[in-house]
Amino acid sequence: MSGSWYFHDSRSGRPAGSVDGAVFMHQEMAELLAGRGAVPHDLTRGRPGLPEGLARGTRGDVVYAGSGPYAYLYHLWRERAGASYRIVREVHTSLWSGYWAQEELCRGYVRDGDLALFPTEFARQLYIRHFDSVREGNSAVAYPLLHRLPHRPAVQTPAHTATLRIGYLGALSEAKNFDQVLRVFARLHELSGGRAGLVFAGKPNTERFAPERVLEALSRRGVDPRRVRAQGVLGQGELGGFFRAVDVLLFPSTASRETLGRVVLEALAHGVAVLAANVGPAVELLPADNLVPTALDTSTEFTMGRIRPLGRIDEEHCAERLLRRAYAPARLPDDGPYDAGALWRALREPGRRPGVRPDRRIAGALRVAERSRAHPGLDPERAERLFLDYFQRNDSALKSALAGLEARTGSRWPGLREIVARPGRELADYRAFPRLLDALLLEPLTYRQTVDEESR
Repeated sequence: MSGSWYFHDSRSGRPAGSVDGAVFMHQEMAELLAGRGAVPHDLTRGRPGLPEGLARGTRGDVVYAGSGPYAYLYHLWRERAGASYRIVREVHTSLWSGYWAQEELCRGYVRDGDLALFPTEFARQLYIRHFDSVREGNSAVAYPLLHRLPHRPAVQTPAHTATLRIGYLGALSEAKNFDQVLRVFARLHELSGGRAGLVFAGKPNTERFAPERVLEALSRRGVDPRRVRAQGVLGQGELGGFFRAVDVLLFPSTASRETLGRVVLEALAHGVAVLAANVGPAVELLPADNLVPTALDTSTEFTMGRIRPLGRIDEEHCAERLLRRAYAPARLPDDGPYDAGALWRALREPGRRPGVRPDRRIAGALRVAERSRAHPGLDPERAERLFLDYFQRNDSALKSALAGLEARTGSRWPGLREIVARPGRELADYRAFPRLLDALLLEPLTYRQTVDEESR
């Protein structure tokens, strides 16, 4: 690396066990940077514009603004300090108010040499369509994690006369179409004369997906409960055991915030084939034989403040394909964006596309409500004040702002008071901070999907 590298160390103040996909991404990036001499700093300390441990950046220096939608602070402070360092920012989640607001705030401060990183070409092209600050030449796909995963041979596909063990790993939610997993499995169980098993793991987000409720529902459809195993929430060290217990993974998610599906890469690394919806990020991670026809939802008005499924897979088609074993073995078409050198290649060759064709149906169908460039939430000082009140744990200021909002609008914004007041609140909890942005700065935008020639 030429020049010095700096990154915010999000681990300080973070309770053990509070790790998810976005946090893993930042930790993996931070470890790669630290291995090359990058200097960690804490953006909650020091004076605005010059966080503690971050020298006055000069040309050739780079700041990695990761661990959540907080890149705006670095862009604003660079302007105020008259510095010339480059900024690398992440867009980890697509149709979510947090990262959408980050780009709205950053768009006037992006300079030549800055770089926006995305987990998939699908996500990158979606943002290129909607933001003039994201272009082919200043963005890239880079999510280096394969160096941390195993490289197991492809699992042998069971014979038609053998039991096929279906796996599901992730949130047990409607947004990820977990209900469709259950129906596809029940249908396969019926078609195969009982030669099917299901292993699922994850946290239920509704009572009907609690393990005991799932077993009851499947039993009513004639499924032997002994064919179903619930494994709860698994840690990283337990993934190997999960993948050894399944033959194929179902990933029907069309969740509005889905930009990668980390579980797809993890399954492929363990040699497990994946069947997924034929829209969104999975299209560039899997061969065509492993993609299931999917109908987009063109009747719903969505909001970026809530995660919802953008479409539904063809369940009968999926069950028939599983019955016939009509899917390809585990293989990642292009591992370049996901190996340890992905970040350095992205910096040398911004705009380089992966060697796969991404899904364009969702991007083509998407119609996002416009926000005025004169919106009061885009005021630089107002936005900075909210960021700093959060990061510096100025709970009294946040409570006062929320109380003022409630007095003006009558809205109580469920859960925000608990987030602000919770003892030991995480330093950079990306799940909590955007809710404050939604309430106090930029309300979530709405959007629809329309079917036209481009999105067919």
